[in-house]
Amino acid sequence: MRDGVELSADVYRPRCGTTFPAIVTRTPYESGRDVFIELGVWWSQRGYAFVVQDCRGRFESGGVFHAYFPDIDDGVDTISWVADQPWCNGKIGSWGRSYGGLTQWLSAPQQKHLTCMAPHVICDDFFGDCHYVGGAFQLLLSLGAAAIWETNLATVIGSQAGRLFQNRKFWSHLPLIELDELAIGRRIPYWREWLEHPTYDEYWRKCDTVGRHAEIELPVFQQCGWFDPYTGSGFRNFKAMTGDSRAATRQRILVGPWSHEVPDSAQMGDLDFGPESLLDVREEELRWFDWQLKGAPGGMADEPPIRIFVSGINQWRFASEWPIPDTNFDPYYLHSRGRAGSQVDDGRLNREPPGNEPPDRFVYDPQEPVPTKGGNLSVRLMTQHAEEPLEGGPVDQRSIEGRRDVLVYTSPPLSEQLVVIGPAHVVLYAESSARDTDFTARVTDLFPDGRSVVLTEGILRARYRHSFSKTELLAPNVVEQFCLRLCPLSHVFLPGHCVRLDISSSNFPRFSRNLNTGECVATGTQMQTATQTVLHNADCASHLVLPIINH
Repeated sequence: MRDGVELSADVYRPRCGTTFPAIVTRTPYESGRDVFIELGVWWSQRGYAFVVQDCRGRFESGGVFHAYFPDIDDGVDTISWVADQPWCNGKIGSWGRSYGGLTQWLSAPQQKHLTCMAPHVICDDFFGDCHYVGGAFQLLLSLGAAAIWETNLATVIGSQAGRLFQNRKFWSHLPLIELDELAIGRRIPYWREWLEHPTYDEYWRKCDTVGRHAEIELPVFQQCGWFDPYTGSGFRNFKAMTGDSRAATRQRILVGPWSHEVPDSAQMGDLDFGPESLLDVREEELRWFDWQLKGAPGGMADEPPIRIFVSGINQWRFASEWPIPDTNFDPYYLHSRGRAGSQVDDGRLNREPPGNEPPDRFVYDPQEPVPTKGGNLSVRLMTQHAEEPLEGGPVDQRSIEGRRDVLVYTSPPLSEQLVVIGPAHVVLYAESSARDTDFTARVTDLFPDGRSVVLTEGILRARYRHSFSKTELLAPNVVEQFCLRLCPLSHVFLPGHCVRLDISSSNFPRFSRNLNTGECVATGTQMQTATQTVLHNADCASHLVLPIINH
């Protein structure tokens, strides 16, 4: 590297020939793992040189690992090194999932020798999409990732992970800033930096892709999952690159019915997506690199740029723009007689604006938070009292909806299909007895058999309701408007099914608990309960906005 540190890379080349197009991936997860060996053989058998490099400070590479920032220059220097090798023909593509995706975006604005990229399941906004979603600290992902990067994958997903990550006492420990030492026995500098920068500032700005797409003149193939937290980022990147890049017509995005990993089964959570869902993503990547690095005609070049899976009807479809043209963003209003979420639940959801209706109330106690169950997760962990790994996806929410601190609003059974594809959000008019609190939202498909399967979710920490760059605590018991951005979804609600919206104030341990006191997220230890009031009347018409396709 430019500072003299040596990084280790394994290089796989075809047996026949002298020069080849190259595919490069950079990883903190050990270049010598079986998965990378298998990839190296697979790509070299198809005429590519495959280069897999350990990130700085990981495994055989020198230096000290630090999340994100060193990968900016290291990514540029690595691609330059590959371009200088006698076996490289000058055509170079980058590839990688998760951290292997962010290494590509981090260095992309400075790349001079790169031909194309394939960054999968990763964000463009490290604050708002990764560590502080809606301002709420994404505890499960942040700590899980830091523990892996400082040790190895087995720490979090191995057989011994249950001793730590299945321990409810561990997740409940306060203050949060001490969890690194509790998890692996030593401090992690970047874990503490994340907690010490709880607003969007220069720390986050220097690693974001947001606002820099015009500097990236590269074709990009992105792959996302509808149950991964980064699908919104993928579409923002796609829209920005089709608008600002000279390679606008060579952008592609693929979104399937999976979370952070592509499954080898059509079954996920409590849904079966059918055999059509089992797309071979590696073959799609081969089509991409054959087009971009070898100039192969046809294939992806002749297809619309967006390919998405639509659950409910379990079909793939293509689109030319996002959101899909002629999408209607329709409001679905909350209604009740003040008893949503109670034993005599009367929460309703429909297209009619509310009139003079009493509000709904619940008490949020951070000592007894609503547990994470399915949804848009990106880290697979052994947590709490679960006998199975905690995973994202379309999981039945009935056990959650039976709690007194969850409000439930349900549409009438549908008489015809409702096609919902695109970004969604919730506008909530609410008040809290606390100076700070969280509001959460989940959209589910209520099946005729009673299953309430989550499709998308979102959260907003109240202190960030006006801006992520500065915080503003609440005036207790004063009505405010809260806008909760949900992950995009692609689903058809079938006849006889209902649209359901769940409102609450916690999703733990995916997100850290809001302690309701307004203390610093890193060092806060004092907790109090909060009485939450959700309004739905003529002046404060709380509603869910869904992207409806009428053709």
